[in-house]
Amino acid sequence: MRIGHFAAVIGMRQQEKNLAVIANNLANVGTAGYKKENAHFSDYVYQTTYTSMEQGPVKTTQQSLDLALTGEGFFRVQTEDGILYTRNGNFTLNEENELVTQEGWPVLGEGGPIQVASSQLRIERDGQVFDKQEGEEEYELAGMLDIVEFPGDVLLEKARNGYFKPKDEDLEPMPAEATRVQQGALENPNFTAVEEMTRLIDSQRIFEAYTKILQVFDHQDSQLISKLGSQ
Repeated sequence: MRIGHFAAVIGMRQQEKNLAVIANNLANVGTAGYKKENAHFSDYVYQTTYTSMEQGPVKTTQQSLDLALTGEGFFRVQTEDGILYTRNGNFTLNEENELVTQEGWPVLGEGGPIQVASSQLRIERDGQVFDKQEGEEEYELAGMLDIVEFPGDVLLEKARNGYFKPKDEDLEPMPAEATRVQQGALENPNFTAVEEMTRLIDSQRIFEAYTKILQVFDHQDSQLISKLGSQ
């Protein structure tokens, strides 16, 4: 194989990886708290993906069970895969009146899952959850959201869309004391659809350019073989 062939094939494979990452971002453009992924190529062979953990913009929803975080913190969630961490605060209540994710996984408080008397909740910026019985006027403390963070040098990896875990599974998080909760709001993904569509188009064009280069090489090889065969 020519060096040019090899370089073009590697280039196409890199763009295939890039297109897959961008497509996954676009598929989650409506997922609250989703963090953008990027593909990184350190050389012709080695490639990896990394997650941008920048804060996304916060939008108001007026829904009492929607919670947005401002700061470095995460919600702790008890999942079928163990405890995972998320910025997606699009919560609901299950049949036991526990605060849960859309998948039905309990959102953890400092004492375990948070159980409330009704959907009439008041959630303070420090994570205190107050509820009240139907027909009552006074709110009572129902629990405290266990919002945590990891030191900046700790590597987090995606366990599934919107959920994270530390690469060192024995590592314990610490309280996110500077993170604030906003009730009736959700954190948008930290990218826009327009931004990713632009990247998608650029990557497709690069892929097509490599394809044309291979076609030129194939045409030249065919001509060379024909000439050699006629001699």
